[in-house]
Amino acid sequence: MIFEMKKEKSKGVHVIINPVSGGGKTGAKQEEILNALERKLRNEYSLCVTSEPLEASSSARRAILDGSELIITIGGDGTIQETVNGFFSNGNLVNPSCQLGIIDSGTGHGFAQSLGLPTGLEQQLEVIHRGHTQSVDLGKVVFSDENGQQREHYFINECQAGIGGEVVRLVQSKHKRLGGFIAFGAITLFTALRYPNQSMTVEIDGTTRITERFIGVVIGNGNYMAGGMNLIPHARVDDGLFDILFMHEQSIPQRLWNFPKIYSGRHLASPKFTQYRGKKVTLSSSERIPFEADGEFLGSLPCSIEILPSALQIRLNIPEKK
Repeated sequence: MIFEMKKEKSKGVHVIINPVSGGGKTGAKQEEILNALERKLRNEYSLCVTSEPLEASSSARRAILDGSELIITIGGDGTIQETVNGFFSNGNLVNPSCQLGIIDSGTGHGFAQSLGLPTGLEQQLEVIHRGHTQSVDLGKVVFSDENGQQREHYFINECQAGIGGEVVRLVQSKHKRLGGFIAFGAITLFTALRYPNQSMTVEIDGTTRITERFIGVVIGNGNYMAGGMNLIPHARVDDGLFDILFMHEQSIPQRLWNFPKIYSGRHLASPKFTQYRGKKVTLSSSERIPFEADGEFLGSLPCSIEILPSALQIRLNIPEKK
């Protein structure tokens, strides 16, 4: 549903808020958030309060087509991802100069951490108000849905197959009300004790092809994900490359030993984890392996993933040069 809020001057700002993000905490704080937004921006803006899946995408796309120059999304990684998908139509950006502003209010906080956004509402609004922008990369994943139809989906932070996909499926269905760190941490530990090692074939840039048993594979644009896990510490959102993490076959004791280290990045010292970099990744398997992107469950392999360098302009807190 879309509501219009009138001010004296419009700069083409459209706001999308997902009230169920953060386990419903965003909805509980909705009035506070919108009051702070109005105080800070002091402009006419249109507002969409989402009430159904994919509404953030359709709302963003419609607003951009109507001339909005800035889309502000309020929610978590899933809401950000939906909004970003609304920047595209038929595989192309609707308006390459349209910018994205983020107010993080979700469960996982992954992309906000990858960007280094402040945690407070007023501080995040100040970042948007200052108007500094940076070009960031996006990922595009191509896969077949449950009906066998080919789909394209854009993501901004990460895509995972294996244990990461299963964790997201469980968190999405049951446990978001626990909050990001607790929800993802608890479910990851639970899943680590039961999720099987599975055979996958991973091909990177058409040159590196590896088939072996993994607990999971991570394709990262950003470095933080899933409630603060620093799975790929050296990933950057603006370098034109994915950082790809192989989580090799591990026994239950090995998983329990390595699990606490994924929050600090110390897991990379283990030979059970190896890293690659690349622009295009394909994942396939003869087994049913779940995969997700930005905290949203998408389905099962196979899929093909490619990076779109400098595809999106985001309002960020860029330090001024001295």
